[in-house]
Amino acid sequence: MNNKNNRLRKGLLVYGYCVAVVVLAVISVVNSGVPAWERLGNGLLSGLWLALLAEQLLRVLAMSPAERQLYWKAERLEILFFLLSAVILPASWLGHWQGARWVLLLKLPQVLHCTNDENAFQFIANLLVAALIAVFVCPFLQVISVAISQPGAVINLLPEKLDMWGVNYVLHDRNFFKSIGISVLVTLIGTAISVVSMTMAAYPLSKKELPFRRTMMVFFLIVMLFNGGMAPNILLMNSLGLTNTIWALILPSVVMVFHLLLLKGFFEGIPPELEESAKIDGANNYTILFRIIVPVAAPMIATVAFFTAIAYWNNINNSILYITSNQSIYPLPMYIKNFLSTNPVDIANANPLLLTYWDNVKMSYILISILPVLIVYPFIFRYIKNGVTMGAVKG
Repeated sequence: MNNKNNRLRKGLLVYGYCVAVVVLAVISVVNSGVPAWERLGNGLLSGLWLALLAEQLLRVLAMSPAERQLYWKAERLEILFFLLSAVILPASWLGHWQGARWVLLLKLPQVLHCTNDENAFQFIANLLVAALIAVFVCPFLQVISVAISQPGAVINLLPEKLDMWGVNYVLHDRNFFKSIGISVLVTLIGTAISVVSMTMAAYPLSKKELPFRRTMMVFFLIVMLFNGGMAPNILLMNSLGLTNTIWALILPSVVMVFHLLLLKGFFEGIPPELEESAKIDGANNYTILFRIIVPVAAPMIATVAFFTAIAYWNNINNSILYITSNQSIYPLPMYIKNFLSTNPVDIANANPLLLTYWDNVKMSYILISILPVLIVYPFIFRYIKNGVTMGAVKG
């Protein structure tokens, strides 16, 4: 019976703590300023918080003197939580120190320590995942809602009075789709060159017998941590004759040392017996790399390619620094930046409705610019999943 009561107490502690943290986050992030919502949230939070304090106090009172003495020495965070709560909780009722309510997180170590229940762990994991999904999805829903709603409508994640004028305006902008084509071209070429280069550099650096291996690694690390600055890079691109060309959007970002380190670490974990057996069969280094190592390292190479593609797709620095006059090769981020920084009055003479739908048009540009990445995501993750199975080594 005692074991059943202990499990029930631990379960209530875990679930109560998780709900309290969620309520705290909602109050802190989504505080709408409506008194009724504030009172409801404060009441729920205070009740759950008092329950946690009561659980802690009852547990201490049930201890023997020896256990209690050990508790005072070992559980410093719980004692600090108890003392701070006595000050912060009443102050929060008066509207002060509401941000200090995050002291509730001091209860986390004891909550995790008191239970090894897999269901409780799964509940906490799912709760954190749901919170992260909400953090990333809510802004995206806001963008969609503003893009397809009537101008001037108050939007709270859901569209109001559907109106597709802003989306239609963007869909008829040829220059916008031309910038998408430039971004796709730059991303494909840049990712291919970067991944191949970093793979061919990481493979020899993963071999301990390579001469001057440490010296070359120090060189790469210095390049990763320090650079010459914007002015030398601009002068270099001018001297090479690459300014205002599409190669200025590609070549400066080819070397990504962090990706090289990821590939190098993965190559070092591949069993050397694979290469030794290939050498016995007469394979040279290029054959070993591209026909044995690359298929085995497919998961890591796919991950690096994904990171590289995202970096190229979102890169706006190269177009700002190296594209000074040739606006016909502006990539997508630069085109949107120029549009968002434009005064609507300057371009509304030909279309007076643009002033009315200005916010909707801006959100429509952002929405459509995100769609190519959303379309690619499922294929990328599916490839990585398949690559893990394909790259497995059986012993």
